[in-house]
Amino acid sequence: MPQYKESKSVHNVDNDNFRRPDWLVFARGFKTSLRRWKLWGITWVVLLLLSFVPALMTAETYGALVGHRYPSANVAQDLAATLISPAQGLDVTFRVDHAQSLRQLDRNLSAAGAGLAFVAFLFGIFAAGGWLQVIFEQPNRGQLRRFGFGGARYFGRFLRLAIAVLLMLSLVRWFYYGDPWKRIVFGWMMDVPKHDWSALETLESERQVAQLTWIRDGLAALGFAKVLVWAIYTRTRLALRDGSSVIAAGIASTFLMVRHPIQTLRPLLFLLLVEVAFVVVFLGWVQGGLEIRLAAGASRWHVLSMLMLGQLAAIWAHVTRGAYYHVAARVSQAYVRPSETHPDPWSESVGGPGGPQYPVDDDGYHVSV
Repeated sequence: MPQYKESKSVHNVDNDNFRRPDWLVFARGFKTSLRRWKLWGITWVVLLLLSFVPALMTAETYGALVGHRYPSANVAQDLAATLISPAQGLDVTFRVDHAQSLRQLDRNLSAAGAGLAFVAFLFGIFAAGGWLQVIFEQPNRGQLRRFGFGGARYFGRFLRLAIAVLLMLSLVRWFYYGDPWKRIVFGWMMDVPKHDWSALETLESERQVAQLTWIRDGLAALGFAKVLVWAIYTRTRLALRDGSSVIAAGIASTFLMVRHPIQTLRPLLFLLLVEVAFVVVFLGWVQGGLEIRLAAGASRWHVLSMLMLGQLAAIWAHVTRGAYYHVAARVSQAYVRPSETHPDPWSESVGGPGGPQYPVDDDGYHVSV
């Protein structure tokens, strides 16, 4: 039997940061994620197909109600306002005449939306495993196959982590919007009587009430962000060391974030700022211009342009999500060093590009043919 010996895998083309990550790691992560168009493309298509269900339900209902009984331009303008805020647009007569149909539409959308949101939640867990599998393995071919393999491989562990994340987010919300905040801030710090914790009428001014609200909302948002960042690094830790314990990976990720706060948080913050600048500022500005033209005279090209803007924002979010995991992987590889008890399963491997990868032992791995 002839023996073939393969050395360390040679297709780690974007493993650029085993040293201390610099501040440009976020840009390299975004570039790498953008280059893997098959991965963000499949995640975008799946969620787009899910969104067709409520969109078609709404379009069919309003199409049946409106028919040809209203001027098309006015209906297009009023429909846009109605979908944004059901209390506005399409005059009172229309909403009263079709109240039963609109209530039925709301019920159908609520039921369908709940089911579709759960499916999207599960697919997001699957996609996280797929992204990390491709990021660590870095196959030259068969990326979709390895994406599916990674999604299935880590799905159980990531599902347990997702449940823990939901519980932690609920805890954050309870702390800032429940009794702890009221007792500590309103009762102990501000000396507000308990019967006034809801209205806060005993405070000196409305400005003080608004400031407390802003501080509470800001701290709650910061708490939510920290939990989500912790979840990204915990998923990455599970994939990096092929661990099975969510608790152990979560504790290790917490220590990593505490010991290296700048290196772990800075690249993710930069990615978030870039996403906000493009999606909210730039695309929001373009969207505003289209809405002004739509009010002046609606056409199918205006509607199509608004649809394309929305999908461009969705694609940008999918690319950014892949970049989050790329950055977390590079930071983790730089600071989570392998040991005898926890070796790096991705450091040395054999196997054809796009196929399964197998660790290499100390004496070398021999493939018999």
